[in-house]
Amino acid sequence: MKRKKPEGKEWDEFVTQWHEATHEGKLWLADKYEVHFDTTKHWISDAGEGSSSAPSMRMTAQELIGSRPQVQLDFVSFDIETSNLRADFSIILSAVIKPFGKDPIVFRADEYKSWNKDRSNDADLVTDISDELRKHAIVITHYGQKFDIPFLRAKMVKHQLEPLPPMFGIDSWRIAKNNFAVSSRRLANLVSFFDIGEKGGVDGPLWMRAAYDADSDALDAIVEHNIIDCVELEALACVSFPFLKSIPKL
Repeated sequence: MKRKKPEGKEWDEFVTQWHEATHEGKLWLADKYEVHFDTTKHWISDAGEGSSSAPSMRMTAQELIGSRPQVQLDFVSFDIETSNLRADFSIILSAVIKPFGKDPIVFRADEYKSWNKDRSNDADLVTDISDELRKHAIVITHYGQKFDIPFLRAKMVKHQLEPLPPMFGIDSWRIAKNNFAVSSRRLANLVSFFDIGEKGGVDGPLWMRAAYDADSDALDAIVEHNIIDCVELEALACVSFPFLKSIPKL
């Protein structure tokens, strides 16, 4: 049997818990009373107790840009470079997290002790990448919801790390797929076509030399490419925002 709206002292306790709770706590309260989350929000609103400040699962780009949240909802562009395309057959060579309008945060495998004797163990690198990424609310990738994020999640599970918290994800590849009739939706083609950068590539042998020979010069080139990816990705995101209808959970 469905629970009814609490009354009296129970209602006062409910209101206090509601306003002190995180978004996850509010979801727990709704579940406790066996009602939908939106129902509990209506209870608060109808009683004149103020509307919920909890973020919805989806919001329009206009709502996001026009809002003034109590907690800063920052954008970061995110890209990883790996020795192969499958997490169980490869390692992460580098990763870049670039907060919007700020300098990139760079992670590279050769800065970790395991690089010299235990190169297949990227646990410390994955830990640092995930620890930084989880600090940010909105993650911008290019084909990242098909590759970068699933690859990182697989590595996190492998190394017994806590999952990423609820976050929002914007994939510029998906926006291009739905809105731009171009010959290729690769990042290099899009930034060139929109005149927002000159993204270069890296020869395949560089990945081989970095991953198998610990060639620092090869890894330098890969890291430079990784940084350029995130800079160009940020520019592409700005071009893509007007076509963004909603921001889904990552």
